[in-house]
Amino acid sequence: MNNDESKQKDELGLVEDPQESSGAKDHFDEQLEKTLRETEEAVLSLKEISSDPTQTHSWEEAREYVSKFRPVPGFIWRLSHFVLGRSGSIQPVSEGLVFGLRRLLFAAASDPVLGVDEKVNSVRKALKILDPDVIAAVSVVHAVCRRLHNKPHERIWRPILEDAVLRARIGIDVGAQSEAFGKGRGMLAGFAGRAGLAVLIASSDLDCARQALELLANGKSIRDVGLIVYECDPLQVSAMILSAAGCGRDAAFGTVSYASPAARTIVANDEQLRWLASFSVVENVRMNTPEAVGAEYWEVLGFEDEDEKAKLLDSAKKIIRRGHGWGWIL
Repeated sequence: MNNDESKQKDELGLVEDPQESSGAKDHFDEQLEKTLRETEEAVLSLKEISSDPTQTHSWEEAREYVSKFRPVPGFIWRLSHFVLGRSGSIQPVSEGLVFGLRRLLFAAASDPVLGVDEKVNSVRKALKILDPDVIAAVSVVHAVCRRLHNKPHERIWRPILEDAVLRARIGIDVGAQSEAFGKGRGMLAGFAGRAGLAVLIASSDLDCARQALELLANGKSIRDVGLIVYECDPLQVSAMILSAAGCGRDAAFGTVSYASPAARTIVANDEQLRWLASFSVVENVRMNTPEAVGAEYWEVLGFEDEDEKAKLLDSAKKIIRRGHGWGWIL
């Protein structure tokens, strides 16, 4: 999609930003900064992370990138925080919470995977079709994609964003296995796998973007690319995006713990473990290394036998071959 197409799509829009007073915007900005700082401080309080002197700087950099990027507007933060902000719980969605998201709901409810594979043009019908966590996740993913449309270097970050959405699609199937976790959180865990890198590239100058592309082409891991070019791990950025999007601190902890050699010792509760497990399963399924996923991770997500794993792997192969099919969300 070129810049003109992106601009046209944004003007047509699946989302109508509600008019908010300057006071409300200022309050949200203050709340966002507070949330990001609290997330940073909480992560750095962990001895497994604080023992590494480079972590303080890299987390500060990640926070700064996400603070400037502003991944979601206030009304989507409120939706996500209400639905997903409480560990192990998914709250119902009322019409008042989805004001401005009418066309996005129609697109999701009409989708063959998320919805009923036929045109839906009623908010009430869409709310009956879509699970609340899916509504929140779709809103967050679309908001991040919409923010990226206004950023430079699209030819570099676009393929990475496409991969993030592909992982989100796989994440739906992963999250569906666990009633306590859900499709929406699974979708966000998958999206986090590449969203941070896309945001870093889109937030930098052209020289940095080109350097990142060259390092990726030469086989560097996304973690190394982030640390070399941007002085932070893209997973740190993804964790901050989830926190800034109202998904709760457990999402940030569970996601970023994947990058630590002591991942299992970092997670403090079942919800963080489910985020870590979901991220791990999506990452390894996408990279065709499912054997690298520990038995505990499969079990905590509800994959109790080999047939269930095989079904997921078969579905993922088809998704990877055919594509995510979610052009409307980008």
